[in-house]
Amino acid sequence: MDRLNVVDGAIRPVWSGCGLVGRAVTVVTAGGDNRVIHEAISDLRNGDVLVVNGQGVTNRALVGELISERAQRKGCVGFVIDGAIRDADEIAELRFPVYARGVTPAGPYRNGPGHNGVPVAVGGVVVQPGDWVIGDSDGVAVVPHDQAHEILDKAEAKRDAELQQQRDIRAH
Repeated sequence: MDRLNVVDGAIRPVWSGCGLVGRAVTVVTAGGDNRVIHEAISDLRNGDVLVVNGQGVTNRALVGELISERAQRKGCVGFVIDGAIRDADEIAELRFPVYARGVTPAGPYRNGPGHNGVPVAVGGVVVQPGDWVIGDSDGVAVVPHDQAHEILDKAEAKRDAELQQQRDIRAH
């Protein structure tokens, strides 16, 4: 993707070694408020990634252990939160992939406003509902759903070229 659609590196994996691949379910909410996130959780399906524009606010957590476990049990493969989370150790014990801008013990408000299923900006990247979200230990990238096949072909070609480079390095 020519180095585009990489989410700001300040949005980091909450626990070491986590990774995810899934389709974006999007939420935009007032900073520190998770009312609309609760609504989105009830609609999650197998393979979804909840992507939340929480306005980058890090003094109030948008999700924690209980919401994470509810989502995981519905088949959600992880969260990408442009905001804060709490219960980082418990989320790690669940082995539920969560990427967030920060961690805080302070709980959320539940007043709104917010919207589900709309384009959102997360870490400087616009995410549409249904886009592919890929995360590993380095961070998160977003593949627009209408470019997925093209990007996959390019990624496989790049991987093959790098594997050949690695074989060449090891041969000398």
